[in-house]
Amino acid sequence: MFRSAEMNQAGDTTWVYRDSLETRSSPGNEGGYTHQDGSFQPAAWHIAPTYGCQGNAFWCGRIDSTWVLDANRYGYDNNWFQTLENFVSLTGAVSPVKISFKHQLSIEQNFDWAKLEILDPDNGWTEVHSWTGAVHGPGGAPCDTATVQIPDSIIAKVNPVHFRFVFKSDVQGSSSDGLVPNADGWSIDNVTVKAGATDLRFFDDFEFGPGTWTVSIFPAVGDFWRIHANVQGEQVCTANTSKVWDVTNPSTGALTPRMDDKLISPPVFVNRSDQVFGAWDVYRSLPVNACFYYAVRIRTRNAGQAWSPWTQVGGQLYSGNEKEWLRQSIPLTGSAGKDSVQFMIEVADYSQIYCDGVSTPAGTSVYFDNLAVGVVGLAPPTITASEEDLFQDTFQTTPFRSNDNFNTPRGDSVSVRLSASRGLKTASFFYSLNGGSFVNLPLTPYGAAIPTAYSADVPAGAYARGTTLRYYFAVTDSLNANVTLPSDALTASHYFNATVLPAIQSASGTCAGNTANVLYVNAYAGVDPSPSMDQSLTALGLRYDRYDVNAPTSSLGNAIGGAPPNDPLRYWPGVPVGSLGVYSAIVWDVGTRSSLTLSAEDQQLTKAWLKLPGGNRGFVLAGDNVAYDMAVNAQDIGTFLTCTMGTSYIRDVWENIPQDSLSPVTQGAAGTRIASEPFTLNGQCPVLNRFDAVTGSSCAGPKARPWILYPNAFVAAVENQDSVGVVADSSRSVLVGFGLASIQSRTRRNLLLYRTLVGEFEVPGCYVATGVDVVSGPRPPRAQLFDAAPNPFNPRTAIRFTLSHPTRVRLLVFNVAGARVRSLADRTMPAGEYRLTWDGTNDRGQELASGAYFYRLEADGDVQAKKLILLR
Repeated sequence: MFRSAEMNQAGDTTWVYRDSLETRSSPGNEGGYTHQDGSFQPAAWHIAPTYGCQGNAFWCGRIDSTWVLDANRYGYDNNWFQTLENFVSLTGAVSPVKISFKHQLSIEQNFDWAKLEILDPDNGWTEVHSWTGAVHGPGGAPCDTATVQIPDSIIAKVNPVHFRFVFKSDVQGSSSDGLVPNADGWSIDNVTVKAGATDLRFFDDFEFGPGTWTVSIFPAVGDFWRIHANVQGEQVCTANTSKVWDVTNPSTGALTPRMDDKLISPPVFVNRSDQVFGAWDVYRSLPVNACFYYAVRIRTRNAGQAWSPWTQVGGQLYSGNEKEWLRQSIPLTGSAGKDSVQFMIEVADYSQIYCDGVSTPAGTSVYFDNLAVGVVGLAPPTITASEEDLFQDTFQTTPFRSNDNFNTPRGDSVSVRLSASRGLKTASFFYSLNGGSFVNLPLTPYGAAIPTAYSADVPAGAYARGTTLRYYFAVTDSLNANVTLPSDALTASHYFNATVLPAIQSASGTCAGNTANVLYVNAYAGVDPSPSMDQSLTALGLRYDRYDVNAPTSSLGNAIGGAPPNDPLRYWPGVPVGSLGVYSAIVWDVGTRSSLTLSAEDQQLTKAWLKLPGGNRGFVLAGDNVAYDMAVNAQDIGTFLTCTMGTSYIRDVWENIPQDSLSPVTQGAAGTRIASEPFTLNGQCPVLNRFDAVTGSSCAGPKARPWILYPNAFVAAVENQDSVGVVADSSRSVLVGFGLASIQSRTRRNLLLYRTLVGEFEVPGCYVATGVDVVSGPRPPRAQLFDAAPNPFNPRTAIRFTLSHPTRVRLLVFNVAGARVRSLADRTMPAGEYRLTWDGTNDRGQELASGAYFYRLEADGDVQAKKLILLR
């Protein structure tokens, strides 16, 4: 039986295949499924003249007649990690010691890599040079000569010195799938090691066999697919005691390093339907940084024809650490108009590609149940897109990747997948710059290798700061049925957006210039999320910029810190810290993500930004598992969590397991601006949230204090109060152990943000705050701030205010840039009327220049501000 709703697509859906597995058993009754172990990888390095320089060469490649999309049927495959290793004695060798060799290379630029590495006894294999794309000799010669020095520091440690040539390909773009023309691999010839100018220590031209060379060997690790019931899991919201497909190793209860296990469905007759999709229930304990993912592949055929090659659906890899049963539905793109389809679920270790060769199998598992195939017989055209193929917000004002500065995390152009089984009439990309009219460009087909893929790009240029890009896609089929992406682009003016930040902000009577003072980093909800945070920040009267991280769970290195330097698979430029200096506060929300929440580059950038002089800096970092990720997954760069954020991780779940309170009522800690204020969190099913319990760190000492408490008095949020050595420049951070969306009451969330950003971080409001619930129950009348007199003034003015009851008071003066220049009061005061004098000097006693200033009263959680004019 199905635990999930059977209708997984809109329209007239017909289920042509379903299997609950309840009548199945392994190994003899598996319902037509087959499974196989694909972990064996032949040694690709071998001596041959096929792709050589002169005579024989060591070639990393192979000939395969099944590679029908490759013109010459030879080259390399996806997911390769192939090594060719040797050693050389360097006793008495004089510096420099250099390796020279001839080589030619033809691989996918910036995604597949050829490397030379030297074995350091302390640091392991160390890269000394890398190549990508095409390498050939001058004047049309097939091979070029490369010369690389062996570091003297390694020679001083060990003898003999081991060296190796490493070839590494990613998940797509090779001879096997035909996505890269002339993907012929890498060949090495005439390897020479010479010390000084003439001392020859090694030479091999491969004309007499492999000699002392060793090549990588990858034996099969086993096929673990099997059907059984009552699988192990940690689910709280769902239960499944029925039979499921399980691919864990029975001896370890987890996935297996180097595994590549494929589960292949029986053929399913889909009768040339317009749309075909697969659906199944899945339980995932697959953290991103464990590096075990699954892919879905399909092959199709029509009657009387052979099966097509296997192709990966959408180019997607799937992971997730929900530890709950979920329903997953995937369009089987490429199956439309075919008689039959087979789908393959492939669970594999991708650590050689994404995790520097190290996977973390402990605790990993993935199970599948209730597998189904559905069709829609007469369907309109469809458009789908992956977030990593859509334009990304950027701070870059000069072109990168190619000829413009609007790019996607994966490349220069946006890319979508189209389906129009009744015939494609038009396919268009519409874009608008800075609110102007939309321009129509045709979508360009990728080619025969991916017939459903289409792309487009904005015109070449260096788009200036503040440029806003709106865009959408439209497709019309031969029957004039039209569809757009987003689906409501025409009916509701809902478009995809990207901006060259900082944005150009609207005029404000209380904030100078046109730059925002708050940056909101959406690092969990993707490119088209709910507008709730926009509504909150707008309601607070703040100027803010929004930076959406495309496909945040994919760890593409496209947050503001950028990708790691020289990363072969990820390229996104980081934001210079000076460009962030315009912001007084950054709010960074990772939501429910539990791994790769904040990269090393992101941590380094925000750490440097907090220490920038010239203004107050406040940083809010929120997420259910951000502290867990830094402490348990060792994502912390060293002192970011404990010293920058002033936080120590306690445990992953605030409440003793099993959790009973899925909607805990947290409250502001005593002595804070939110003291006793309640904030109800929603951590309920279908996916149970695991809110972090934290505390102040010893590194921060008395600078750290609880900001929010759970009902059991465990700490939910910590504030770290610091400075950059200047009285007027505060540096404050708040780490929140839950995602901001967990506070489902918008007024309560607004109050938390208002008192944190405007109150504690002293970020000036630029517009009228309209959505702040400043009272949670009956309370005395608020404090009242009156006009200063005289105004304008020289040399001094009096500021008057009244208090209805004893409370902590801060009376502060700011310049028009939002920087605090003078603190006139910061203490607890009894009820009454007060008159404080300001003489036009800053906290250092220095006279300030003529101009406009703002004085702000903060009392009992309320903030009031008025304007002053100083005339010299």
